[in-house]
Amino acid sequence: MRMASPPEDCPPRPAPAKPLTDLDFRSGARIEELNQLIQEYEARSPGVLGAAEVLCAKDRVFSLLGQVQKAEGRLPQVNRYLILSGGAQQGTVNVEPGSVPPLSPGSDYDMDFTLLVPVLHAAGVPVTLEMRQSPPGCAQISLCPFNADTRHTWSDCCVGDEAYLSAERVADWFCLSISRAAQDARVERRGCLASVVLSVGLCRILYDVVPVVALRGWPEVAQPWLAQAHFWDGKLKEEEVAGGFYLLPSASGACWRLAFSESELHLRKSLPPPLVHAVRAATALLGARPLAGLGPYQLFTLCLWSCERLPARYLALEENAAHALLGLLDDLLASLVHRRLPSYFLPQWNLLEGLSWRAMERLAQDVARVRADPSQGLRQAVGRAKEAKRLAKAFRSQACASVDP
Repeated sequence: MRMASPPEDCPPRPAPAKPLTDLDFRSGARIEELNQLIQEYEARSPGVLGAAEVLCAKDRVFSLLGQVQKAEGRLPQVNRYLILSGGAQQGTVNVEPGSVPPLSPGSDYDMDFTLLVPVLHAAGVPVTLEMRQSPPGCAQISLCPFNADTRHTWSDCCVGDEAYLSAERVADWFCLSISRAAQDARVERRGCLASVVLSVGLCRILYDVVPVVALRGWPEVAQPWLAQAHFWDGKLKEEEVAGGFYLLPSASGACWRLAFSESELHLRKSLPPPLVHAVRAATALLGARPLAGLGPYQLFTLCLWSCERLPARYLALEENAAHALLGLLDDLLASLVHRRLPSYFLPQWNLLEGLSWRAMERLAQDVARVRADPSQGLRQAVGRAKEAKRLAKAFRSQACASVDP
């Protein structure tokens, strides 16, 4: 018996239901929605200013350093600066979390950079770093191997019989000298660095200027790391990753922190874009809470570790950005529970060193709350990014009106 055909105006049958495989088991969030929010946050993030403004700001910062050299005569006559995209609070350098009071995009600046300024070059000098009496990841550097002029120049910044160059005294001198030389810029001392906000046209550009000691080669304590296989093998040359390193001032004390900023600059360029977007989103999620003791640098370190264990093709898929975001939060939470987050370059250096058990418990609870509702946190991050753009636009409008006749 033939069945009657359905009326032509009858709605089509619904498609078979797809299995719910795109949910985050922990929070119940839809992976597709998280990916969309990550993309929206990227779209709302501050854009790149015009090349003319950026070049003008760079020239003014270099001119400022020239004035410091003219007044003090301490900086090397021939110097090699390192400019990093993003300010220190974005994790460009490994400063102690909480030692750099935050500035707000939109309210305080429109674009930010970090500038490493060597106050001393150790190339060609048989320097031995003293690490036995220093905290993990830190070292002292003696000026005894340097010539008499160098020892005399920095004599008031040295401590001890071995003429160890004090990071704290160097940072004090450097930030004070920058403040004295700056005539038409806003300068703030933030921890071990000087933050310089320059008004260029209708834009405000932030430079976090950090005094460092520049060394060539690779520290002996990190030599075992070079002998291991890495995700960047075949992509980068060894001299790009291990051609030199820096000593960065600590927030306090005479010791310097080992910093691999030039290596990290090359590594960042080799990261898959979806993973970079996930790191930025995770930073925005955690940045909404006062997580004293944690910072974007720890997330960047977890990002590098993830590249060591996960296939590059997986990390390069745009639809896996949400999985990477959730994975970074899970890794951070696990690090806090186990009270250990190894440095990428020096695995024996625990980046959570110095935090009390109680502090790590509080941090773990805060991260767990963020992890429990990532969708809500990302929506709030998008809202903050919108507000930052609104404030920046209002500033430009006000500045433009003030110059009109």
